[in-house]
Order: sequence, then C-alpha cells, then structure tokens
Amino acid sequence: MKTRSSNAKGVKILCTLGPKSLNKQVIERLTDRGVDFFRINMSHTSPEALENAIETIRKYTDTPICIDSEGAQVRTGKLAERLELKDRQWVTLCPGRAPTDQGVLPLWPECAFDQMQPGHLIAVDFDSVLLMVREVREDGLVDAIVINGGLVGTNKACTVNPPPKLPALSTKDVKATEIALRHGISDFALSFANSAEDVLELRELVGNESTIISKIESVAGVRDLDGVLRESDAILIDRGDLSREVALENIPFVQKAIIRKANAANRPVYVATNLLESMMTSRKPTRAELNDVMNTLLDGANGLVLAAETAIGNHPVVAVDMLATLVERFEKSLDGYNIEELLQNTSPLLPKMHGHAEEIGQQLKSSYNFSSIAENLPALEIRVEDALDVENLVNLVFSPLTGFMDQPTLESVLDTNRLPSGDIWTMPIILQFKPEEVQKIQLGMSIRLICAGKDIGVLHVHDKYQVDLESVAQRWFSTTETEHPGVQRLMERGNVFLGGPVEQVSPLESEWSHYNLTPAKTRMIFGMKGWSKIVAFHTRNVPHKGHEHVINQAIERANADGIFIHPVIGPKKPGDFVPEVILGVYDRLIEESLPGALLGAFMTYPRYAGPREAVFTALCRKNFGCTHFIVGRDHAGVGNYYAGQTAQGLVESLGDIGIEMIYFDKVSFCKESESYVEHTNDSDSYQSISGTFVRDSLRDKTSIPAWCMRESTAQWLTDRIEKGEPVFTDS
Repeated sequence: MKTRSSNAKGVKILCTLGPKSLNKQVIERLTDRGVDFFRINMSHTSPEALENAIETIRKYTDTPICIDSEGAQVRTGKLAERLELKDRQWVTLCPGRAPTDQGVLPLWPECAFDQMQPGHLIAVDFDSVLLMVREVREDGLVDAIVINGGLVGTNKACTVNPPPKLPALSTKDVKATEIALRHGISDFALSFANSAEDVLELRELVGNESTIISKIESVAGVRDLDGVLRESDAILIDRGDLSREVALENIPFVQKAIIRKANAANRPVYVATNLLESMMTSRKPTRAELNDVMNTLLDGANGLVLAAETAIGNHPVVAVDMLATLVERFEKSLDGYNIEELLQNTSPLLPKMHGHAEEIGQQLKSSYNFSSIAENLPALEIRVEDALDVENLVNLVFSPLTGFMDQPTLESVLDTNRLPSGDIWTMPIILQFKPEEVQKIQLGMSIRLICAGKDIGVLHVHDKYQVDLESVAQRWFSTTETEHPGVQRLMERGNVFLGGPVEQVSPLESEWSHYNLTPAKTRMIFGMKGWSKIVAFHTRNVPHKGHEHVINQAIERANADGIFIHPVIGPKKPGDFVPEVILGVYDRLIEESLPGALLGAFMTYPRYAGPREAVFTALCRKNFGCTHFIVGRDHAGVGNYYAGQTAQGLVESLGDIGIEMIYFDKVSFCKESESYVEHTNDSDSYQSISGTFVRDSLRDKTSIPAWCMRESTAQWLTDRIEKGEPVFTDS
C-alpha cells in the first residue's frame, strides 16, 4: 500500500476516481502526487460497486476517501438506448429508475412526481432538452411536451422549475453511508445541501467525529448559506449543477460571494466543475482554464476538485500534475515572483537545482564577461575530460559548482562529502597539471582553456595549490593502488591544481551533440511530456536483460511517468563500449520495448569512485530534473575496490539529497522460475548476468544466450564486429 506523499501546501486537491483511474497504477501515482482525498461519486456508483471501490483504494493507498452522496436531485432512469426528442413532441414521464417502454422517460425519485403541476418546466442535462408538464394523470404518469429537443441518456441530471422538495439523502445514500462507516470512512460530501436541516440529517447518520463537506449547487443552498456553513465542516461549490438554476454569466460572481462568506465564517471552501475539462482529451489545459483556476485560488478557495478529468478523462495523472503545478505557483506567488522566475520554462513539480545554482549562474555571467575578448588572454591546453567538466559546469549539471574547486572546497568534499556552504557534494571537480605546465599562471589571471586546438572556455584563477596525490587518492577512491583507473589518472596528471569559476567560449564538437541534453532542455522536455516523476538510469554499458529488469522495476516502484536513459559517453578505460554503440543499442531498445523513454548522452567520464560516484551521478540527474535514480549493486565501481561499501550507506549518512534512490541487488536469471530475480546469495539455479560476460562473449565471438541479452541487440552488436566497425575503446 502506498503512503500518501507529505506536502506543505495549504490548498487541498480532491480527486474523483472512476473507470479510468480506479486501478493500482493510477491510484499509486496520484498518491505520490499528494492528493488529499479520493472522491467516490455515488451518482455513478451502486452500493455493491462502492464496497469494491473502497477495497481497491485501500489496497493501494492510505489517502482518505470521501463519499459523495447523490443527494436531492431529479435524474433520468435507465434507458435501453438514448432517447431522441424533437420540438413539439409529446412524451410520457414515469416514476422510477428501471427501464420502461420505448418512448417513455423514467425519472426518479418518485416523490418528485407528487409535486409536479401543469406548467412546470423540466430541463434535462444542462438545458440540452427542455420539457413542459401538460398533464398529471390519475395513474401517476405525467404527459409533457418538448419545448427544446435533443438526446436524453441514462442517469442524467434534471432541473425542475419550480424545484420540488426532496429528501437530503436517497435510500442509496443511506446504504452507502452505512457501508462507508463500516469501512472506517469519516469524510462525506453532501450533494444539494439546500439548508442547515439537510446537513443535520447527514450528521445524525455519520456522527460528530465525521467531516461533512456540504455542496452548494442550488439556489436554495445559496440562500441558506449561513445555516449550511454553521452546520458544516467545509463547503464545496459545484459550479455545474449551480448553473442549472443560476444564469451561467452570473456564476463567477456567485462563486466569489460564496467564497467570501466561507472565508469570513472560517470554513474551508472547495470549488469543482470544469477546472481542467479540456484535459479529458488533451495533455494541456486551455489558457482560459489556467486563468480560471488561478483566479479561483486568488478569490480565497481552499481546495480544488477534479471530477470527470480524473474519473473518465484520458490523462488523470497529468491533470493532477497540472493542478498541483498551479497550486505550487499560486502559493509561491504569495511571497512574490520576480520576472526571471516567471520566464523559466520548467515545472515547479520537478526538483530544484541542487544548491539553487540558477542564481549563481546569473551572478557569474554578470560578474565575468570575458568571452568576447578571450583571444587576448593567455592560453592553457586542457584534456577532453576537463573540457567536458567546463561544459557541465557552465550548463549547471554540476550545480551548485560554477568552477573548478579551490583547495578549501576540495578538502571539504574529500573529508565531509560536503561543500564549505554545507551543500552535499561527493565528487572532486578539479583542474590538474604538472608544475612546469602552469609555472607562469598566477592568482587573479583569466586564462583561455584550449582543447584540441579550439577555445573551450575561460578560467578565472582564484586558487593555485599543490596537493599530496596519495592523500587525495586514499580519501577519494579508498585506495592508492594505480591498478585502479581513477587513481592511475590522478597520479599521472600532476600535483598542481587550479581553482576558480569558468565561462564557456564554445562547446565541444561531437557527432553525438544531438543527444547532449542540458538540464534546461530536459526540464523543458519533461514539462512538454507532462512528466513530474522521472527515473534516471545511469550506465556505461550496452543493455542486457538485467538492465531491462531494473529499468522496468524502477518505473513501477517509483510510479514514474517516464524514464530518462542517460549513458556516460565520455572517455572510458580500454575495453569499454564506444559511444555510438551504447547510444545505438539504447535507441533500438526504446523502439522495441520502452516507447516514450527519453535518451540523452551524459557528457562526462567515469571516475570509478564507487558510492561517492553513485551520489554524484544522482545529484547531477537531480539537476536534469529527475526525481528518482537507479543504483545497482556495484554502481560506478571497478574490480573489488568497493566491496562492502554501499551507496545506500553513504546516502543514509548524508541525509536527504533531494532525489530518491532506487536500490537494486544483483540481478540474475533463475532457471527454475524462468524469471529475473534480485538476490544477495547465489544459487545453482541462478545464471549470472553482467556487462563483463557480454563483453567477453562478443570478443570471443560466442553466442549470447537469450536470457542474458535481447536477441536483436546481440545480433546488432555481432553484425558490427563482423563488419569491422568499432565496438570497444582501444585506449
């Protein structure tokens, strides 16, 4: 069962469950969004179905359930097929819900017939059909003439003028209330609360410990609003049914007046109907709907209700995300926005940049603007890895860093896994040289950084310092052995480090540039896709069946909207897969089994730093806008250097890092069950799956079993090798 996400929002979101949403996947995803109540509409639910609905919801969430009565409303009964009525046609009305003879229109409740008189008007389903009573017959039937023709369907609401006096609760409502109380439900919405007496009638049934939300959806309810407010715990303005009795153009003003009264009475007030109606079919609302919701909140509404949008709409989760986004923006607006914040094309539901580096980046750009005169600055050659770091610093992938680390920052990260500011950060980002290479570089200088003959960026030198490489290696990699590729790289490059902020002059040219998605781009893409729960998958290998199992399981565990596959394609150790192979294989995997997934290239290089790197790569994906991050058994490890050390242990010691980690043990294929299993202990029935096994099989030109790798993937790799095309890095 999913526990409702906590949130600090003051505005409540009530979400109606129905045919499109009353299932495990949607319920759990809506729970993750922090929906405050799940509403069951008794106007479209039988008592028998109510029992099943409650059990289904309780199975997957602990979010409170609100039972919404069908209330005192005249509705059409059951029709074998929709009835077409034409102007001036005579039609017979009969009491009851059951099907009738063709051409006879059933209406309920039956007591409404006792009050009908010639001349009464009956509007069916928002005035699409209008009838006038001509005769009330002795046999209890009513003859009416069609004033305005149209189609009539089953269980459609009717407005009778003048309105009949109806009981506050139908027989079905009473039974539904008994079922709800038996299941421990204590939240009830009273439809058509026409008076304080109606509220008291429900109170008698549910008791003083229950919460009653009285729905204002009739002229009578508005006229006795003071009494309804006095006896209710909250009210709900149902603009749809209210507009049956109030002129449509007056609804906005009536809504404002009701909200003012509820605010003055210190009663929560919710608003429903047509908030995001276009999202029943579209993934985006109209601009008018956005304005309506925002103005409703500005009027003083305490909650918003989605009805058809989530009950029968095609995009229930996206609709809730949109409403939550509007609530987030509204509540932030109370403290005031600046124009820069409003111009950002990103969803507030995505995690904030680590350390809020958007502001830092703006400050840096305004303080240093040497790009236009970079050709006049002294030059320094840097490696491809360093050039990638410059690009990631400038694009805020490494937020909150804006440059290479000075000595106090490096020492703080190595010793505490935090920056001097206190922000969590586990990975040294350093610019490293041999002493003779930077002999002429002095503090305060601005220098051009050149890679492969091209200007990459400008470094403003704030620090130049020497380090004990063995001490750095031990604290960084937990070893000083040069067999470790990270230690080897550190030891080869010199003991003088330069620190300071950087600017980018021009990005690296790459044949994979179209895969290079910056955080600004991914956040825009996630917003366009309507994603607010995104799992990131980090890898430096081609996908095998173990990877596929992990990806699919992670999406399910996170109730995610989408997956961001983000392989590392920078320089790697000899024998790793080349970038075009990794990206090519994942492109094919997405086409075959992960439609809608987003593939991007993580333009960096492996540090092989085990748990430190797991946290670092997670923080980077947080900056890209991801909410969840997959961590494998030996994430970013190499050899046996990190046996016994776990990313989970490091994260627990650091506290909340702002992105949720999804941990996996070793994944193997179980021969007995013919399935993929996670395990800590080996068994004879387990077939091990690993990137090493895949690489060895390809090099030895032995077939890769179907339980290990998708056949189409294995064939594509084999074909490349046979054609002499590169698959592995040579150096």
